Amino acid sequence: MKRIQVITVCALIVMFAMLTRNSSTTASYILAAQPLRNTSMDVGTITKVAGFSSTSYNLPGGIVENSSPTLADVTGDGIPEILVGTTTCRGNSSGVCTYNHAGVIAVYRGNGTLLWSKDVGAPINSAPAVGDINNDGYSEVVVSFGGSVADPAHHGGVIAYNRFGNQLWRFDTQDFGGDGYSDGVFSSPTLCDTNNDGYMEIAFGSWDQRIYLLSHQGLSLWQDLPTSYPGGPGYFNADSIWSTAACADLNGDGYREIIIGADISHGTLPDGTSVQDGGFLYVFDKDGRALVRRHLPETIFAAPAVGDLDGDGRLEIVSGTGWYWWNVHGRTEQPYVYVFDTGKVFDNSLLNSDPAKLPFYPGWPQATNYPGFSSPALADLDGDGDLEIVISAGHPDLIDDGTIGAGSVYAWHHNGSLVQGWPVRPQNAQGNNAYLTSSPTIGDVDGDGALEVLFSTIWDVHVYNADGTFQQLLATLWTIWASPALGDTDADGYQEVWIGGGYYPDPQNGRLWRFESDTSSGSQMPWPMFHHDAQNTGRYPRSPQLNVLPASLYLLHQYGSGNTARSYLRLRNLGEGTITWGVSSPMPAITLSPSSGALTSSSVMVAVTMNTTGYTTGTYELGNVIFTGTVTGNPVLGSPASIPVTLYVGKVYRTYLPLVLRSSP
Repeated sequence: MKRIQVITVCALIVMFAMLTRNSSTTASYILAAQPLRNTSMDVGTITKVAGFSSTSYNLPGGIVENSSPTLADVTGDGIPEILVGTTTCRGNSSGVCTYNHAGVIAVYRGNGTLLWSKDVGAPINSAPAVGDINNDGYSEVVVSFGGSVADPAHHGGVIAYNRFGNQLWRFDTQDFGGDGYSDGVFSSPTLCDTNNDGYMEIAFGSWDQRIYLLSHQGLSLWQDLPTSYPGGPGYFNADSIWSTAACADLNGDGYREIIIGADISHGTLPDGTSVQDGGFLYVFDKDGRALVRRHLPETIFAAPAVGDLDGDGRLEIVSGTGWYWWNVHGRTEQPYVYVFDTGKVFDNSLLNSDPAKLPFYPGWPQATNYPGFSSPALADLDGDGDLEIVISAGHPDLIDDGTIGAGSVYAWHHNGSLVQGWPVRPQNAQGNNAYLTSSPTIGDVDGDGALEVLFSTIWDVHVYNADGTFQQLLATLWTIWASPALGDTDADGYQEVWIGGGYYPDPQNGRLWRFESDTSSGSQMPWPMFHHDAQNTGRYPRSPQLNVLPASLYLLHQYGSGNTARSYLRLRNLGEGTITWGVSSPMPAITLSPSSGALTSSSVMVAVTMNTTGYTTGTYELGNVIFTGTVTGNPVLGSPASIPVTLYVGKVYRTYLPLVLRSSP
């Protein structure tokens, strides 16, 4: 039987129940596809598909729905493993589970060997996160669970494991609706060192209507905030949270902010604010203070992305929205993708709800033909030095070619103009379009030096060239929804594409699909997995940028008090990566220590010492101290930095201010 004939009958069942402030019903969809074509493909069978070899592996759990694979080095051998989560049941046309299975976090080696797996006791519809959260030199695995309306009778929360699969801690969310279960977490955990102490915090949202930040030990850091209602851990949003948080230092002060979307229903918030149906886009500081609470006319299911789109050294925020109000309540607002300017996020003269606190970036928002569940991906598709925005849009109910649902994929330049060749309307091998939930991933998967855009829909991972031309389909044997992950996971020099799903001959069990290119691995992987990286930061790495403070140096010397004057300059890397830096002085009398080095995320203090022998009272312009910074021999943004140095010799008055310290509790 042809695939399209099956999909026409029962390709997609959509159930969506809104979580309001007065209800524990959780908004979701049951992505239950039952393709039933005959096949004789067995485990380990390899077929050749347009330059890619294909194989698949049994998962120890239910099928994979929304858990995008995460590629990360768990073992410490320098080779990434593959992590994915499974659901616990599959819904029929009435939304009733047709079978029950384990919700499992599974870790595989690149050759398909299962490293370890753990039953979390609930469905997993999130992307696992991997990082050294406790600063012990080894990777930990963090996964959220409970995010399925098809099977809500499970507790929701977040679990952390060490690299061997031993549980470190478990955090349960709250039972907001009073049904006896802590509410589910669809949001993927984001690992983020918000306070620059070397330990990673864990940010996520929950269907219990709260946004959490946990310590590396699994303890709530946002405890009994003024915005917590009726008290307890987390920030109370007054509606469900689906979005995955982004993590970024928006103002370069060394502390990272949390950016996350949320749903909101019309009514009055606990602080007395009246709101309309739609969504909030939040920016939080490390202490749980909402710097921004930007209202949009549609719920925000998307995970925001953060990047310096135009190369000016300042970050922008990109977000899609959702389709709940648009779809379920029959509203007709035009769906959009948004880009926001972050220049006033820290302007305390503005209320956090004032749109001027997070204004639209020039050229945005941009309309789409459908609403969407997809999150944006950022990459320089055309090689011109700035970033493009790629995102899917889709409607789950439209039927225009025999399949249920419709979708498109868009690509825009940073100024809001469409990239030539986009949008595209992806089709399967039978020429049918369908609903898209997959967030795009971007990388050079065929080793040709150019980027490809990948996403999944129906039974296939679709591969498109950067100019919007279709390249190929990577076919599985079950409907796939999540984002494919890209990387060389077996260190053989060839790129693999991974996606989780199911398997027609064994419909009760999950399947992990692997496609390997037959050409050498490309070096460009700007957005290789859901929300960019294994920590789910959603942040496009900012180009290294040299910054020197203060911008001018004034040396003060008390006449007759010796023969040296000293002050300090502070070097910072406002971007990411490592800068090789050096400094030259304007005259031999000035020495600088250190005079060169490597600059990463930590600042470096440079002592500027002046030999004042022979200088009488007066003010002297000494010239400029010149700092240079390079990466692989090429100058970085902000280099060279020229710092004028002035020497004052004479009477120096000093005032001492009292300092009061409070011990830690």
